[in-house]
Formats: sequence, C-alpha cells, structure tokens
Amino acid sequence: MAKTSIDIQAEKDAQANLKEARLKQSIKKHNIRAALKNERKNRPDKSLFGIDYKGSTEKSDSLNKELRKTKKTQKFINKAQDRLDEKGVGSTAGRIAKKRLEAKLPSTEGSFSGGGRALRGYGKAYLKGGRVK
Repeated sequence: MAKTSIDIQAEKDAQANLKEARLKQSIKKHNIRAALKNERKNRPDKSLFGIDYKGSTEKSDSLNKELRKTKKTQKFINKAQDRLDEKGVGSTAGRIAKKRLEAKLPSTEGSFSGGGRALRGYGKAYLKGGRVK
C-alpha cells in the first residue's frame, strides 16, 4: 500500500516527538545523576562497627527513585521508536500524529457561523448589533 502525504508527514512528526522526548529524558537523567553525585559528596559520615560509610538519606532515596523512573521512561520511548520503525503509521505514536494532522485539515462539514469577533468574547452583543466596550 502506498503511503499518502499525510502518512509520511505523520511518521516524520512521530519521529520528531520521540526524539524530543528522548532528549528531555537524557537531560533529566544527567541532572539527577549530578544531584546524586553532589548528595553523596555532602552527606555526613556514619560509623557502622568501626567502619565509616556514607549511608543513604531521604534525598538520595528520592533521587534514586527518580532515576529509576527516568530509565523506565527511556525504555518505553525506545520500544515506541522500535514499533514506529516496524509498523510506521500503524503504531500508536504514528496514529496519534496522523490524528493531529487530520484535525488541522480544513473541514467542509459543519456550520460556519460564529467566527471572527464572536470567538473573541463579543458573543451575542456583536451578533445583535449591540455596542460592546
């Protein structure tokens, strides 16, 4: 089956969306790792049976949890990318991008009344010819 121009554009848009999501997650992962490194460096030393160690803190536990969530999200994005490469517009990301593109297309169905000023808050006063301040 030949791809239509909408299918091709939808696939490009889906690729761009996944790339942007992957970039955001990698930045978030980098920032969390930097915060963890800083947290490890600044936490107080504890002694356990005469051995000094740096135990976990509430802050480091929450940062580790965020890091795990970020890794899980990256895994999900990679799977979505694989499905998009395999199925094209048939994948979830492709279908969403295609629906967005189709929603932007001009429609010949429906009523055309109520455009212009009526959409900018003038409403019935404009349609009746009344004065609006």
